[in-house]
Amino acid sequence: MKKLWLLPVLALFLAACGNDEEAKPKDEDEISVDTIEPEQDAAESDQAATEDSETALEKENTEDQPASTDSGLSQYEESAVLEDHLPMDELTSRVETDNPGKRIILFENQNGEKVYKSIFIKHDQHVKIIDLKEDNLLYEGPLSN
Repeated sequence: MKKLWLLPVLALFLAACGNDEEAKPKDEDEISVDTIEPEQDAAESDQAATEDSETALEKENTEDQPASTDSGLSQYEESAVLEDHLPMDELTSRVETDNPGKRIILFENQNGEKVYKSIFIKHDQHVKIIDLKEDNLLYEGPLSN
């Protein structure tokens, strides 16, 4: 007899816990309304795409081009330290990374082998020069000697 009252109580409990929100219509303030933006003209979108691709190509070309050892490195702050510690007349330099935080320059010999790497931390004005062949640290210190 005790078990018979358990079944209706459980049924009542489950019915009360049921979620019937899907059956209720939503109020107007609950319905989100997205604004529709006007479409751009085809000419405007083509022009914007062309400008974006040209900018990307220019940026890609400047990062991938090997810089000449004479004029390319003179624009960088760490060029004096590099000239003091590396045989610049025998090397070709290529800027690997140049972002607001650091600049990494790879140096190659005439055979195209990467022989040196410089890392310049801009915020700290700190320079590291690494010999890649010997896996040796040539210089580590502040920008000013």
